[in-house]
Amino acid sequence: MSGSATDADNDTVTYQWSFGGTTATGPTVASTLTGDGPVVIQLTVSDGKGGTATDSRTVTIGTMTGQWSFIFTSGCSPTTPTVLPILTLTQFGSVVTGTLASPAAWCNVPAGQTGKLDPAAPAAIDAQGNFTGARLKIGNYYDTFITGKMDGTGRTITGTTRSVSGSTNTFTMKKL
Repeated sequence: MSGSATDADNDTVTYQWSFGGTTATGPTVASTLTGDGPVVIQLTVSDGKGGTATDSRTVTIGTMTGQWSFIFTSGCSPTTPTVLPILTLTQFGSVVTGTLASPAAWCNVPAGQTGKLDPAAPAAIDAQGNFTGARLKIGNYYDTFITGKMDGTGRTITGTTRSVSGSTNTFTMKKL
């Protein structure tokens, strides 16, 4: 993050940053933001004689860690079961692992099934919100690869699935 300011009287200015419970000084600050949801970044510039100017921006941080509803939006029936399947995911860096609970029947998955993202080939999410490499295995009934994109809120992912047999579906995941 960087800021630039000048003073009308050519006084020296100081920079005070505040973000995510952290403070820093200087015109340029490097930091890795963590969390889930909106974070306000505020910069206050002072001239030492009582003059100040403040500006702030809000950025959204998305993390895969948490519970996500998983809904097929095309390609299978029923696309919306009576009780939604829930993915419980954990993100560490760019690596995503997790499990799935499927209390109701959907697509070709019987009610009461559980599943997991293949731990031998963990999924990944990059800084642009691209979710790739997820292989979801549910009992003996379903084996599919998931690719999607996180939206700007960090709370919805849309994309496609491709089963090992080659069929494709679209889906939406929403963070609970």
